[in-house]
Parts: sequence; C-alpha cells; structure tokens
Amino acid sequence: MKRYINILLISILLFGCSTDDFLEKLPPYEADLDGAITNANTVELALIGVYANLSADAYYSRDIMVEGSFKAGTMRKPEWWTRGNAVWYYERYWPVLYGNGGNEWSFDYGLIKNANFLLSAIEGIDDFEGNRKEEIVGELHFLKALAYERLLLRFTQHWDMNSKLGLIIRNELPSIENVKKDRSTVAESYEMILEELEIAIDKCPEYSECSQASKVAAKALKARVLFQMERYSDCINMANEVLAHTENALAPDYSTIFSDWESTGEILFGRVFGDSDASSLETRITSFSSGKWGPSSNYISLLGDDPRYNAIIGDTVVVDYRYGSSGTVYKNPTVKKLVNSSNNLPLMYLRTAEIYLMKAEAIYRSGGSYEDAYAPIAAIRARAGANPVPHATQEEIETAICNEWLIEMSFENWHEYFALRRFGAEKLLERNDILRESLDKAIAQGSDAEAQYRQRIEDFRISSIPSSETNGNPVEQNPGY
Repeated sequence: MKRYINILLISILLFGCSTDDFLEKLPPYEADLDGAITNANTVELALIGVYANLSADAYYSRDIMVEGSFKAGTMRKPEWWTRGNAVWYYERYWPVLYGNGGNEWSFDYGLIKNANFLLSAIEGIDDFEGNRKEEIVGELHFLKALAYERLLLRFTQHWDMNSKLGLIIRNELPSIENVKKDRSTVAESYEMILEELEIAIDKCPEYSECSQASKVAAKALKARVLFQMERYSDCINMANEVLAHTENALAPDYSTIFSDWESTGEILFGRVFGDSDASSLETRITSFSSGKWGPSSNYISLLGDDPRYNAIIGDTVVVDYRYGSSGTVYKNPTVKKLVNSSNNLPLMYLRTAEIYLMKAEAIYRSGGSYEDAYAPIAAIRARAGANPVPHATQEEIETAICNEWLIEMSFENWHEYFALRRFGAEKLLERNDILRESLDKAIAQGSDAEAQYRQRIEDFRISSIPSSETNGNPVEQNPGY
C-alpha cells in the first residue's frame, strides 16, 4: 500500500505542483514520501494532484477542446497554412474523423488511478474538520465519473446499450495481476458511472466555485449520462433538479461566460488554469487569436446575424505570410470565445446552457410536444437576444435543436460533433465540408467505394484504443482500426 501511495505523491509533485487555482494551495517540494499520506493536510495535497490530472493540462487543453469541432466541420485551419511548427500532423486528419486520442486516454486513466489511490489512503485518516472527509470522497467519485464518461464517449460504442465494446473499468489499485483486463459492456459501463455519481451527489460539497466538484455538478453529469442512455424521462427530471439551483442560472449576458466567467455560476464544472500555467496557455492564443485556427465558412453562414456572433467570433486578422506565399496578405477569422484578456478561461466540462439543451432534446426524443421541446431553446435564445426560429414540424424542431447546440456550445468541448452524430450522418455531412468532399470522391469511384467510405464514417465515429493500452492489454479493438 505504501508503495502505491508514494507513487501517487510523486506524481503530484511532478504534475500537480503547477496547479494554483484549486483551494489556492501548492504542493510543497519537501513532502515526506516515506510518511506518504497520513493526515488531512496531505490528503488535501493529494486531492490537488488528482484535480491536476483532469484530462487537459494547460498545454494540451487547446487540442482536447476543439478536436470535436474540427470533426464537426465548425472549425478549420486555413488551407494555405501548410507548413511551420504551427501545423500538427493530425490536424490534417481531424476533419475526416481520424484522431489521436492517446493523450486523453492517458490523462483520464491517470486521474482514475490516482483517485483510486487516494480513496484507499483516506480510509484510515480521521483528523478532518467537520464533514470534509466525506466531501473529498464525493469529489473523487465525481472526478472518476467524469473521466470514465469522457472515455465512454470517445472510445466506446456508447450509443448501443447491447454492445460489448464498452470501457476498461479500473476501480482497483493497479498490480501485475490486473494489468490485463477485458472491456466491460456498454450497459455495465453506464451503470458503473451512475454508481460513482450517486456517491458524488450524496457526499460532494455544495457549489462554491466551478473548479471544485459539487452536488449540482454531479447532478448535471448524471443528467448527461441518463441522456446518453436514452433514459429521457429520468434525464428531464434530473435536469429540472439542476435548473432549480438558482445560483447556477444562465448568465445574464452570453459574452460574460467567456469574458468574466468568475462573476457567473453558469459554469458548473471546469478546469481552471492559474498564473503558473500561463506559458502553456499561450498555445490557445497562438491557435485561436492569431489566425491559425478559426471558424469554418460553413459555421459562419450558420451563425448569420445571431446576436452571439461577436462573442463567438473575433476579428479577421492578418496572418504572417511566412506560412503561405511570400508577398501575399492572408486573413483569417478567429474564435473569440476560447480566450479572454486574463488568459484564464476554464476548459468547460459542464455549464447550465447544456442542461437546457439536453432537456429540449430529451423532451423531443421522448415524444413530447414540439412546443415543450422548444421552450428550453427559447430560454437560451432569449438570453442571447435571438429571435425564435420555426419549430412546428419534425424537420424544423430537429433543426432548431441541432443548430442551437452548434451555436450556443460551439468550440467548447465536442458538443457540435456529438449533436451532429445523434441527429445522423447526413447532418454531419451537411456541416463538415471536407468529409462531404471526401465522400463525393468515393461516390465518383462507384458504389463499392461509396459503401466503404460510408462504413468508414460509421467506424470512425469513435477513436481507436491507443497502443499505450493494447501493447500490454490486448483488448478487442474498435471496428475500422
């Protein structure tokens, strides 16, 4: 046991010492590894380390935020930008659904492993004030549920409750004996996540800031899991519980969420970056404010004259010609909502507008009236000052819900891609121009080529299990890889 805890504390020193946002504490370099985690103070220290393993450190947060936007076709890099250190090899493959999920896999399973260590270590420690021990247990179970849910969406056939291609569940301390472990079914994976969330809802503290797990964040995540399971009635009930938390209501102004996020409780849970992360966060600025990456023309057309335009999309900037042809002036629109003047905008895992959107779609998919399904959409659009859109037919209500996901939640954390997938491959092809062009080329080659490419679109709905896992644990790989 002591060996496991020492490994945890070493990992905290290596990866958690730059985290100064949660509880305003820094892990001390003189931590006693021999004593390991023996009292409440060292538990709090270790907890910071677990938070620091959230599936996006400052440097990788850029990629993890927007890979889904590239896959959805809402984000593009300029076609003329083809060289220089700014071009990563996999950017060219994202729009046609090939991705590199190894970093996310490592971050998420690293969090799960460290949370398991700390849950084991905390059992015999009793010098906490008040109910703090129970709160920490709740926070750890929330973080595990969040990590597992992200893995579920990116690496399993999460849409099929009968699929055998679910998660690799690792809720025990690692040992030589359990390195090799089979995948659980999708149904078993969902049930395990719900069990983690029940503990989190019972034990987590009340909401105080978005960087700390809370009861309302756990309820919001449970609503999302129930939504993915197509338990729509339960999802609606849980969404209503979340929306009853008035301190987490929609921010009065849409732009405030990104320009002054600390003044609103709308971000239910997010990965907050501190001053010590600023140098790594510069990757956001170079990507989203310099013209390297920006909204696709397809997305700009969708946004049209929506009042949120100026909060989402920034100015068109002149880009250094070194990445194109000498003597040519290049311009590219930027994504304004992903950076702010303080360079500290959280990576948003859960926010209240998402709960409204889930509720709207759950009402529609469970057979509710179009008017009832549109009501949450109307609330979001009213906050933005946007006019109602037609919603009297099935096609109109589907378009209204899907487009609102794309506009309200754009570029934040894969929302566009998941929404387009739920509404079908044709919806995805409407928005992802590069994917559409690739399919058209296959169609021109004949019916066999078209069938193969359409199957590729379905297979590549999720990423492959990374070699970092399969090299030591030869589990069944996802189809198409």
